[in-house]
This record gives sequence, C-alpha cells and structure tokens, in this order.
Amino acid sequence: MADPMKGTPLEGFELPDDVFGLGAAELAYLMARHETPAGERSRRLLMLDPHSADDAALLAGASSLASRGWLTVTDDGEAQTRSNAALVEYAVGAATRWTRVGLVGENASQMDFAILVESDTVIALMQPRQLASWFIRLGERNGETGALVTGLVRERFAANPESGVFLEVQTLEGSSNLAVRRSGSGFEALADVAGPGTGTGGIVDAEGLQAAVSALYTEVVSA
Repeated sequence: MADPMKGTPLEGFELPDDVFGLGAAELAYLMARHETPAGERSRRLLMLDPHSADDAALLAGASSLASRGWLTVTDDGEAQTRSNAALVEYAVGAATRWTRVGLVGENASQMDFAILVESDTVIALMQPRQLASWFIRLGERNGETGALVTGLVRERFAANPESGVFLEVQTLEGSSNLAVRRSGSGFEALADVAGPGTGTGGIVDAEGLQAAVSALYTEVVSA
C-alpha cells in the first residue's frame, strides 16, 4: 500500500500481538506530525489537553519515543517514527471512522470507555488509563468491525451482566449510536438514542445483537 502520509513508513512493520501503552505527550507528538481533519477528530476524541501540544510537551513526547527506539532522526534532521509508533501515527492521522465504546456500570458513576480508531489498513483499540496514558491494541482492518465490536459488547456483559454499553460511531460526515443492555436471555438494543425514553429497536437475541451493531457499519468509508 502506498502511504499517503509523509513520514509514516508502514512497510515492514509487523502488528504487535500485545497491548502496549503511550503517554499523552507521545500521542500529541504523533498527531502533531500530520495536520489533518482526521487527526483533529482523533485528538478531540482522545481528550488530549491543548497544553500537551506545546513545544515542551512535544519535545518530551519525541524524546520518550526515541528512548523506546520508536523514533529516529536522519542525518538531515528528518524525524521518522518506527514500529508501534508509526502504526499508531497512521491510524489516528488517517482515520476514516471512530467508535466510542461507553461502558456503564450498575450505576452512572461507574463509567469507562474505549475508542476504536479505523484507518484504511490499521485499526487501534485505545483505552484510557492513569496519568493521561492510553493502552493500545493494534490490528488489521478486515471489514469485520461489526463482529469485533459485538465481541467487545458481549465480553462486557459476561464480566458484568448489570452493565450497559453505549456505542457511538463517527465519520467526518456524521454519527450514529446504539445503546445495549441485557434483558432476560437477550438484549435490549436501541438505535438513534437522543436521551431517556428515545431510540428505536427492542429486544433481540445474540444474532439480532450482532445485526444491530453491524448496522452501524454499513456505510463504506475509505481513506
């Protein structure tokens, strides 16, 4: 694949099997390398503090990446990201679709979330952790996003049947959403939720849950 993002050499980088972490300054540096509408959307969804993009923070992020071997500088002073950093840089800077996975516990005070970022070839599942850091799992985009997200939803209910999940799928053109919770042996799945008592849908079985989630991803998006 020809890389449309200058400075992001993807060829030869294998996708890691394990979860790894990046800090706010590291992410800010990676996104500052490419000023794109997609990068701005990623920055907003990842809730990066504007101060993380000042010169001192960007230098700290670049320094941290270099210490990991994920950033090198050529003799003419050009910085090149490597390995996991190059893949994350591409995913967030060339993203075509974002899924915010809101995880709600038994009460509204128990909330967590993850962001699934999709570019044309690389996807990144990102979850916030302490001190503005993010845990990240990378994968290849294979057209099965609906099945992947359905699996995340089912894992959540297996861990806590009383919880709820709110999915919001965004592109640069618009957004859609789905709220899911357990209901007996099935699931209540409501689309287009705008507040309490709103939304369309109803009770579905496991197959219907995947159909409801996959309906969020029927729009074809490309880089």
